[in-house]
Amino acid sequence: MSQAEPFVAEGFGTVADAFRRNFTECGEDAAAVAVFHRGTKVVDLWAGTDVVNDRPMPDDALMMVASCTKGITATVLAMLVERGQLDPDERVATWWPEFAAAGKGEVTLGMVASHTAGLPYPPLGTGLSGLDLHRGPAVTAALAGAAPLWEPGTAMAYHPVTFGTLLDEIVRRATGRSIGQHVRTLVAEPLGVDLWIGLPEKEIPRVVPGVWEAVDPMRPVDDEQPEPGTYAALRQDFLRENGPMDPDFADGEQVRDFYAAERPAVGGITDARALATMYAALLGPVGGVRLIEQPTFDEVTRPRTDDVTTLIESGTAGPDIRFGLGYQLASPSMPGFGPRSFGHTGAGGRLGIADPDHDVSFGYICSRMKNIGAGGDPRWRNLIDAVKASLS
Repeated sequence: MSQAEPFVAEGFGTVADAFRRNFTECGEDAAAVAVFHRGTKVVDLWAGTDVVNDRPMPDDALMMVASCTKGITATVLAMLVERGQLDPDERVATWWPEFAAAGKGEVTLGMVASHTAGLPYPPLGTGLSGLDLHRGPAVTAALAGAAPLWEPGTAMAYHPVTFGTLLDEIVRRATGRSIGQHVRTLVAEPLGVDLWIGLPEKEIPRVVPGVWEAVDPMRPVDDEQPEPGTYAALRQDFLRENGPMDPDFADGEQVRDFYAAERPAVGGITDARALATMYAALLGPVGGVRLIEQPTFDEVTRPRTDDVTTLIESGTAGPDIRFGLGYQLASPSMPGFGPRSFGHTGAGGRLGIADPDHDVSFGYICSRMKNIGAGGDPRWRNLIDAVKASLS
């Protein structure tokens, strides 16, 4: 236990009220929210019950944040772009020659990071299962040899896990270090936050597991009958081979394997404070640390998918999703604080975002996992509306 104390700055009491209502009106189990304004923490709250481990929400609790991890990975990409180690317009094959196979020679880093590369899932029939479909040399080689499902750069479909698998291989080849290693040295340690892609075993007792209220959106829906030959039909085939996002929490060895695995699309383990701190440091200095400068910020938050066809996706990401260089941009399913909000949602209702117009950042984690609706998860919408009311 960290012995941290809940904190709400003057003028932000409406956020605390909204957080409290999420437990009484929205069925929250364990949750936390943190907010920074103008580089200063103004909200840091946690409450509820870890129902899997039958304990109160610890003050130093961590959670696996699903696709909020993509926003963490996007931050690493942004910092490596600023350092000249990556170029969004460079062909992936420059670093990874084997990737040029099957018509992918012109695929760029920017296409991979904006979900337009045409490899939303590992190819069918690899024989891989579990975590081996998410990371490791076998799935990486399978993706390098796979043919894209569409002409890269002409359409966008959410890449739930391969986003991280592909980017990790690119970053390893370009820099000699994994995204998980960069997360620690570029983000977590300078900011002094609890943030990992690949959790040390000694931190496992701090993790509050997530529990789905309904069906995990990454599992196939047998009663759906998409039109044959469509991307929606093909996606169901991919999901039937797709490994689970979360471990069996009754299996201690599997839990350790999942938490230790470096999965830069879905495996981040952190807290609301770290998400809010990281996003605040993208807008400006936090404790003297600023992660990127304005020109890089403008480049990585520039829309990259507004002019391409969006293939229908369900679950965390709706058909209105938009992307910059890895960051999810404001849309009806992630309205954020305004049209320039950016960050990333996470399956179950987790969220990390920032907004440069309001100079605000926001982190929210929850153990009661629900499918995010077309207008966003009502729990974080309540909190965001309360933050906006406080700012006004």
